[in-house]
Amino acid sequence: MNFLKFKPLTFLEKLKVKRNLIGIILFAIIIGITAFLDITLAVGIILIGFLSLITFLILSKTKIKSKALYAFLLIVLLIHFGAVLFIHYAHFQPFGRGSSGYGDYNADYIEYNVIAQQLATRIHQGNFSLQELKTVNDYPAIVGYIYALTLPEMLIGQLFAVWSAAISVLLVYLIVLEIGGTEKQALLIGLITAIYPSHLFYGSLLLKDTLVIPLVLAGLLLTIKLIKNFSLRNFLILYIVLAGATHFRFYVGYALIATFIISWFLLSKMDFKKRILYGIIFIVFLGFIPQFAAGQGYYGINSVKTYLNPNTVNFYRQVAYTPPTTPPSAAAPVATPPSAAAPVATPPSAAAPVATPPSAAAPVATPSPTTGIDSSFAIENSPLGYIKSFVYVSLGPFPWQIKNLRQSFILLETIPWYFLLFFIIKGIIMALQRKRIALPLLIFSIILLGTLAIFITNFGIVTRIRIPAFISLLCIASLGFNKNNIICNYLEKIYGKVFNCAGCFCQANHKTKNQSKLYL
Repeated sequence: MNFLKFKPLTFLEKLKVKRNLIGIILFAIIIGITAFLDITLAVGIILIGFLSLITFLILSKTKIKSKALYAFLLIVLLIHFGAVLFIHYAHFQPFGRGSSGYGDYNADYIEYNVIAQQLATRIHQGNFSLQELKTVNDYPAIVGYIYALTLPEMLIGQLFAVWSAAISVLLVYLIVLEIGGTEKQALLIGLITAIYPSHLFYGSLLLKDTLVIPLVLAGLLLTIKLIKNFSLRNFLILYIVLAGATHFRFYVGYALIATFIISWFLLSKMDFKKRILYGIIFIVFLGFIPQFAAGQGYYGINSVKTYLNPNTVNFYRQVAYTPPTTPPSAAAPVATPPSAAAPVATPPSAAAPVATPPSAAAPVATPSPTTGIDSSFAIENSPLGYIKSFVYVSLGPFPWQIKNLRQSFILLETIPWYFLLFFIIKGIIMALQRKRIALPLLIFSIILLGTLAIFITNFGIVTRIRIPAFISLLCIASLGFNKNNIICNYLEKIYGKVFNCAGCFCQANHKTKNQSKLYL
């Protein structure tokens, strides 16, 4: 009957059990008090706690044992949790009440919330069909199922985004380690990602960006891992991730697909013949993703025909987002491409470019503090114009492009970005010279920012869609840190105070021996 004998717990084990028990009791007390004040918030906290617990259990099973990482993820959860509470209860919408500052008529998160609530009601009635939902993607459906399991309130969906933001930061941590950074560098870049203003703001709303960003980061992580060591399992996971990214925002998915194909041929560790053979197979199979994930045909041929023609490009650059140069009452002709399906008088949603140009002259939108049209910048169709667009998309808006007080919030993002640009450039040089494994991050950023520079001339949309590209460049910035830099020494002191750890923060001549890795 030896199985009935229990091994006595050691002192450390007893202390751990006691600590966990105290944590559970405190969590229950917090939930009880919160439920008395706001039942929706209490349910949301339980949702975050449940998802976080599952995440930590998975991390512990994948040989990631860093206590600093676990503590850091809790900090990230608290940061984004506080942001959600502030935005929700204070009704903080400095750019208007729309998802990108375009007013109520273009509030994506309001539309998503209504659709999700309708789906939750239908699920409770036993109807699980998604066919009657009027949405271009399945993000409201995901939120609807969460509503059905919890409460049909927007706050629940926003708190789900808190966990999603933590996953994004976790993926940033893993990417930095994968390209040769130290754990402290990974935690610092993760912290910058967590407080990155656009990520903090848009990631606290009920927007599909909360899924697009982690999908992109997961795709880049898997791309890097496949280049270093091909695995059929990792490729299948990447295929699913690419399909998800393409479904939710097709041109971001295209950028990821292109990044993988280019990176495979240029950087794969596989011998030349196998690399070419595998690459051809990948090209054949990856072409089906836009067809079944976005309905755009093999390799997105439908979207290529629609958008990559001079008339459409001219429409998006000169008409869709650009402020009118004539008074609204003037009957000015509007240049329109021939192949249009629906009238669009106002800028499309932040998932642009997805709307089709109008087939007839439409009333011109008037710039105002709530429509967001005053966030647009006029640019010419010329080689110099495209270069300007790329600069604006990558670095803007510049201080002189801010037209009113509410837009000055963007300075909280752009000014630190100019400071970090020094480390990004150093990281890019390092990637080109020695750390070529980080080049997929640069390739993806260039493709996505280049796409935005061609089609989008509105800073409200740009700041939202460029988030994955900026985070990718932040990961490259980790390679730009070095031990002799005064700034890095200062950051080391901050790190030591936050995580109570010793050792050099910045990149030394040797790598840390106990780097955490994700074994997919």
